[in-house]
Amino acid sequence: MWRSLSGQPIRSIVQTVQSLLHRDEIVVHVGTDSQQYGYHTNYVTVVAVIDPGCGGRVLYQRDRTPSTNSLAQKLFYEAELSLRTALELNAAIAHDIVVHVDANEDQRHRSSRYVRALAGMVVGHGFQVRVKPHSWCATHVADYLVKGKHHAA
Repeated sequence: MWRSLSGQPIRSIVQTVQSLLHRDEIVVHVGTDSQQYGYHTNYVTVVAVIDPGCGGRVLYQRDRTPSTNSLAQKLFYEAELSLRTALELNAAIAHDIVVHVDANEDQRHRSSRYVRALAGMVVGHGFQVRVKPHSWCATHVADYLVKGKHHAA
């Protein structure tokens, strides 16, 4: 179930995003991050609809799977969740969608070995892609939500 940042349920992510697209300058961003909790991994997929100079809206959805020790499996599932959402939105709205991938190009990070494959997966579906340090939707917004920091505020 999709929710607003305040926790209100969203009946239809497509209709909600469509209602927010009242100007051409508005950009739709999609990103997913995960956090392991015991025997489960929690995933949060975020849709951020940004109106430059006027703010934006954040909508999110949670998912839970049995935990995995494989970084590759976790990163590819994050990308898959983002792509599912982007494809659902793309089928209904004629607007550019940017997909954010939570992987870093910097060779010092383990996720760097998967950046090209993850980016190729997104571009292959016809979307623009952002990777760290430019993937703020996954790296900051989804991370904030998956760690439950919005409840502490």
